[in-house]
Parts: sequence; C-alpha cells; structure tokens
Amino acid sequence: MHEIWNTRTNAMSAIESELQIEANTIYQTFSLLDEMLGMFNSPGKASTFSRVVGLTLLKGRCLAQGIFSLTLDGLAQEAGALLRPLIECIELLRYFYDNPQRVDEALEERLPSAGEIAKLIHGESKKLRNYLNKHASHISFAPESMSHMIDFESGDWRVFQPFNEKALRRNISILFAVLVSLLFESANCLDYCALLSDSLEDRLSKLRESGLAIFKEIPKE
Repeated sequence: MHEIWNTRTNAMSAIESELQIEANTIYQTFSLLDEMLGMFNSPGKASTFSRVVGLTLLKGRCLAQGIFSLTLDGLAQEAGALLRPLIECIELLRYFYDNPQRVDEALEERLPSAGEIAKLIHGESKKLRNYLNKHASHISFAPESMSHMIDFESGDWRVFQPFNEKALRRNISILFAVLVSLLFESANCLDYCALLSDSLEDRLSKLRESGLAIFKEIPKE
C-alpha cells in the first residue's frame, strides 16, 4: 500500500479500537440521516417541499461524509472547504422551514446568497463562515492555513500529515456537533411534513445527549 494512505490506515485502526465509541456515534448520525432521507422521498408522501428539503439534506450528507473522509486522512484543514457549504445546507433547511413557500426559489434558481439567508434566519455562523472562507475555502498563506504543513522544529515541509489521535478525536467531535445541527433542522422539516414520529424524535434527543456526554471530555491537544 502506498504511503499516501498511512495516516488513514492508522486512523481506521483507531476508530476500530481506541476511538470506537466516538466513531460509532458518528455512524449513528449518518444512519439517522439516511433514515430521514428515505422519509423525505417516501413513495406516495413526497411533495415539492419534501423533495427540495430532502435534496438539501442529501447534499449535506455528502459533504459530511467528505469531511469525515478527509479527517481520516489528517486533512481536517482542507475539509474546512466542505464545512462551509455544509453549514449553508443547515441554514438553508431553516430558511425553508421558516417559510415553506421558499422552496420555489430553489426550483427557480433565485435563492438569496448564503449570507443573506443567514441574516434572514438570524443565523449565528457568520464568524465561522468568514473564517472558513478566508482560511479553508481559498488559498491563503496565513498561519491558520499553512501551519499544519510545516514542522517548525526542523523547518521541513509535511508532505504527508502524521496521524494524531487527539486531533482526530477533536475533529470527530466538531463533525458530530455539525451533524446534530443538520439532524435537528431536518427533523423540523419532517415535522412540517407530518412525518416526524415520536420514536425518531426520541432517538434524536438520546443521540444528542449521549454524544455530548462522549465528546465533552475531548482533549484540546
């Protein structure tokens, strides 16, 4: 196997052993996302609203899986380029839920900008989006963008990111927090479609509680 996959190999070993509980929590979030996707696209119950919202959720799920994959490769900084549109998916779900007629804007390709949507829903992610836009979504030579590629002790460049269990745990915890937001915004939309069951709502709440208990002790490195 080529050395390009060494970090991922070590990360996969970690999530099957030391970080198994954390990984299983992430897997549970993806399972719930998949369950919701099936409900939005269920035969005989789909509507224009559910289809648009479901596709928004599906895009968010794809972005989240991409972030998880890059994180396993030690490329969490680069995954920031995917985190920004994932946050936009979350805010877009809230935008549709607040006024379901807005799905027509999506179909007619006249949605407001991401920044305008954030203002309309009173979103709180402006600072994070600006940070990601500056240091992850575009090339920047600021330390926040480049420091992980340089060994400051030797001055050498890091062609391959070394495996770091603490960093992996921290980045998994960040992904979990974002996924929980995606889940609950999706649940609100399911509720509007009269598709949110008490059972699913209960499982969502329990997942959030158990996840917060698991990730609250993440070391800060």
